[in-house]
Amino acid sequence: MRDRVALIGLTVGLVGFCAVALTTGVYAASVGPALAAVVLVVGVVGVRAAVRHARVVRQLRDRCEPAELAGTPVRTGPLGDAAFVAGLCRPTIYCDRDLPERLTPRQLDAVLLHEQAHQRSWDPARLLLVGLVAPALRLLPVGRQWLATQLARREIAADRYAMAHGATASDLAGALLALPPLARAHVAGFTPAVDLRLGVLLGDGAEIVPSSARVRRAGMLSGGLIIGAALCTWVLHEHLVHLIGMVCC
Repeated sequence: MRDRVALIGLTVGLVGFCAVALTTGVYAASVGPALAAVVLVVGVVGVRAAVRHARVVRQLRDRCEPAELAGTPVRTGPLGDAAFVAGLCRPTIYCDRDLPERLTPRQLDAVLLHEQAHQRSWDPARLLLVGLVAPALRLLPVGRQWLATQLARREIAADRYAMAHGATASDLAGALLALPPLARAHVAGFTPAVDLRLGVLLGDGAEIVPSSARVRRAGMLSGGLIIGAALCTWVLHEHLVHLIGMVCC
């Protein structure tokens, strides 16, 4: 909810700026090119990210073969004990072929349920969309916190899906500690956000509040500043010349 408020605040600010510019004529000519430039940049970055992800998926399909673990269709291969979901159009669960030997049967079921949640939620595509704004957000501490929070939220949501379908918190935590960190780009895996996930699973942190609250405040402040700048520009443009003329003459 807080993230939505921040997004709404920023959107209102941008719309307010554009509306004032178009209705008053101040910077009206720059609104169209500016929006076109933003769309172009986002589009180029999105296409590049999608192509990079497709390349990763092709490599994975070449290295992995179809299999079934605990009744779940997966693709297995030499993936270094990892478990993750990749694929924008057809999200697929990928697991290391030796994963059943590293985990107990209950832990393996918990991991597969977790990955099914990523698969059902199309999380690789969601991560790609987040990645479109990641370079700009990483420039600010609050942006980096927001990115980490979003990743943790997706992982914790997948944990909760797994627990709602029969997994236990202890099985998820045990599997989380048994698997190595995942370092692949734009895949939804089992091990990111380890500290925050363990805090939730072990009952030490029911919610991720501090960073999202800062993001909300920063977003609303940004929106207000943009609206204020737009209105000040309009006031100065419309009235400053007349006021100067009245005072001087």
